[in-house]
Amino acid sequence: MKHETFDNTNQQAIDRIPESCGKVTVGCSNAAGIVQSVIETSERLRAEHTALRGTVSELEQDQQKVSEASDEARLLSERAIERLGQGTEMIQSSLGQISDLLDLVETLTQHVTGFAAAMEQVRKSSQDIEQIAETTNILALNATIEAMRAGDAGRTFAVVANEVKSLAGETRRATEEISRTIDTLDEEANTVIAQIESGAEASKNAKNSVAQIEQTIGGVAELVEEVDRQNDQIARSTSTISNHVHRVQDVLESFDKAALENETKLQGAHQNMQQLELTASEMFDGIVKAGLSPNDSMMVEKATGFAAEVASVAEKALQDGSLTMDALFDKDYREVPGSNPPRFRTRASDWTDANWRPILDRVVGEGGAVKMCSQADMNGFLPTHISDRSRQPTGDLQHDTMYCRNGRILFDPIDQKAKNSTAPYMMAVYRQEGDGKTHEIVRNVYIPLFINGRRWGDFEVAYTL
Repeated sequence: MKHETFDNTNQQAIDRIPESCGKVTVGCSNAAGIVQSVIETSERLRAEHTALRGTVSELEQDQQKVSEASDEARLLSERAIERLGQGTEMIQSSLGQISDLLDLVETLTQHVTGFAAAMEQVRKSSQDIEQIAETTNILALNATIEAMRAGDAGRTFAVVANEVKSLAGETRRATEEISRTIDTLDEEANTVIAQIESGAEASKNAKNSVAQIEQTIGGVAELVEEVDRQNDQIARSTSTISNHVHRVQDVLESFDKAALENETKLQGAHQNMQQLELTASEMFDGIVKAGLSPNDSMMVEKATGFAAEVASVAEKALQDGSLTMDALFDKDYREVPGSNPPRFRTRASDWTDANWRPILDRVVGEGGAVKMCSQADMNGFLPTHISDRSRQPTGDLQHDTMYCRNGRILFDPIDQKAKNSTAPYMMAVYRQEGDGKTHEIVRNVYIPLFINGRRWGDFEVAYTL
């Protein structure tokens, strides 16, 4: 009785071994997936970090250019201030001379105006002289007439009267000449006065312009000085930014060093996890082959039957000539243009789509524990897949990773181990790829696929219990 109890207890423990081993394998696979995800994330971050370092380096170069430009602008502004000061002195000197000239024009205007007034006075005096000469001429004429009446007694007086008359005539001619000269001078004076008055008006405008020029020069000088002050502020800010950039570079270099160290450690941890995953799969494979897991053994029988059917279909096609060995074992993988992830085609792709895909659809369509099935050649090439995973690409990476698996080459370490195995089957627990970001942990049975006695690859059935 005690012996039976002992046997039953041991049998229960043995029954739990496959489950525990599966859990260990699943845990290892899950941990390996997490580590791989962390490594990929670290690589992406490091790539972004490298790009950031490049950006910071470019920023530093741009900052240096700004600093050099700022220094050059400061020199130019200092030279501008210096030259503006020299120009201001020259302009102010010229403006002073212009002001003196304008004052001289005003004085000349006053003198010409006084000259015109004097000329007018001369004109009046000439008219008075002419009037006196006319009166004298009349008086001399009257005196001549009276002397003629007096006869010999008035002869002497007549001579004097004639002289007076002659003098009056000369006086009239002189006054007429003076009048003509005055008229000429008057015309010229009027022309000069008009020009001087115009010049005087222009001089007033010139004075206003001179004042505006002085104001403008002052404003320009203030602006240049303000530019110089701003350039000085820019130079100080540029120096501060440059210091910050150097600090950022130091931080980035420290981060890069730490990231590389962590990545190296993660790579080592990932390799260890992969090795542990392979070891756990070996334990799981040994347990199933020892007959200690009936449920898994049943899945092996099913997978063996499906593999035999796949091989039989191919051998019949080879026999009737619809397929050749060269086409079936073609290793000239031609990449499908624009595919992402990359997909490939061989001379057997069309035949496998038409003849192997219906078998895959039927196996998966039965449901139950089976999650997926496929066949891959010795290089991990999947010439076809189930219809649901052989959809038309959309260009969306997640969609195409999950649903465009026909033509993919998947050759993970566990797949490589299966291809190197000569056993009738090999068991494994691994992470089945989903959309590239998520994975599903499944049990997998690899059945070597021999066609006409030649190893083509493996038939795989993925399942969960």
